[in-house]
Amino acid sequence: MIDGANYYAALRSSLLKAEKSVFIVGWDIDSRIRLMGETPPDDGAPEQLRDFLEYLVHENTELRIHVLMWDFSVLYALEREPIPALNFSWSTPPQIEVCLDDVVPLGSSHHQKLVIIDGKLAFCGGLDLTGGRWDTRDHTPENQHRKNPAGQSYGPFHDMQSVVDGETAQALTDLVTERWERAACRTPYCSETQSDPWPDGVSTLFKNQQVAIARTVPPLGDRDGVHEIQQLYLDMINRAEKLVYIENQYFTSGLIAHALVERLKARPDLELVMVSSKEPFGVLEAHSMTSGRRSFMRHFE
Repeated sequence: MIDGANYYAALRSSLLKAEKSVFIVGWDIDSRIRLMGETPPDDGAPEQLRDFLEYLVHENTELRIHVLMWDFSVLYALEREPIPALNFSWSTPPQIEVCLDDVVPLGSSHHQKLVIIDGKLAFCGGLDLTGGRWDTRDHTPENQHRKNPAGQSYGPFHDMQSVVDGETAQALTDLVTERWERAACRTPYCSETQSDPWPDGVSTLFKNQQVAIARTVPPLGDRDGVHEIQQLYLDMINRAEKLVYIENQYFTSGLIAHALVERLKARPDLELVMVSSKEPFGVLEAHSMTSGRRSFMRHFE
């Protein structure tokens, strides 16, 4: 599902089919966003995320919703919803539980963007349920619906999200429940269901495929570090023969830049295409990412 309008529409469709449990995991989650596709929904449920989740648990008293977000640094306070956990928890029903996850080393952050429904369906990708993410694939300069929760317009935004079911969804469920147990110090509510929450209007691109989930987990306490994503990138780069295409918000890793340069030397006919954002998003990202981007590009001079 490319771009926020497609993802939000699919997610809304699946959440309306949830029977027992929902996990929403994000770097940031804003209860005030409008959960909608290219046009406002006509399913009778509210548009705003918090109101929509309340609607779900009022309609189905057996449903439990777990919201897990990074207990973010105070440096991000001006760019995020004020006191997000309280905005969710103060007036929401008890079936909606919110946890701020601070189980990370100093200076680290959580960055997974996942939604799990009944342990049978998982959305995974780059899109948080927060302000400034919604857009259509047209990316027109102006769009009346492209506004943040404060009502301010923002520029086009590009990202993607995938949806999986079967054993892949169960593996992602295991990952999320482990995170919840570490952060909330208790076992989350899960129950077997017969539901099929696959979103309406979303066709399957692959069936009966073997899938691997790559993770990054920092070493912490008695837990060893996991660097599967980094190794996955290096393995792909080191085996490339004709073309390497990379689309990413920022390029800052010197290790990846070095690997690309070495592969270009080893394969002079190799074509490298990198697509990235023109400018950082927000003052803090500009401060933290600009030097890394410049350092990355110096490898190719």
